[in-house]
Amino acid sequence: MKYIYNMIAAIVLCLAFPSQSHSQCKQFTEVEVMPLLEDYIISGRYNTIKLKEGEEILIFKTMSKGIDYRVIVKCVDSLATNLHFTVKDWEDNLIFDNKDQNFSSVWDYNSTKTQRVKINVEVPQTTENPPLREGCVSVLTGIKPDM
Repeated sequence: MKYIYNMIAAIVLCLAFPSQSHSQCKQFTEVEVMPLLEDYIISGRYNTIKLKEGEEILIFKTMSKGIDYRVIVKCVDSLATNLHFTVKDWEDNLIFDNKDQNFSSVWDYNSTKTQRVKINVEVPQTTENPPLREGCVSVLTGIKPDM
């Protein structure tokens, strides 16, 4: 009987921690990242995920002609200070590299044509041995409303 209770407790803990980490990332995005939109409004859903040092993610986004966009890519301070992201068009032509902008987390862009872009986010690896640091990374885009 004790075995069954231990098994149930283990299952409950496994189910609880992912939602807790998602909740932490959601709170980070709402408190730390969304204010960077300033006078832009969020353009749909945002992406938030827990990543470890050395990991990367690729996000696809459609940008419409004539729209002013703000792209924000930010992570918790404890994960990285130089979070690297690039934006490329569908043919892999580089549109933006934040390394050229002192690893800025904000990029404003006016799309001159409707296009699909790829946003690649890389968390640098600073520790050589496990355990690697882990933390929330958020990617969101906003559009400037017509005045």
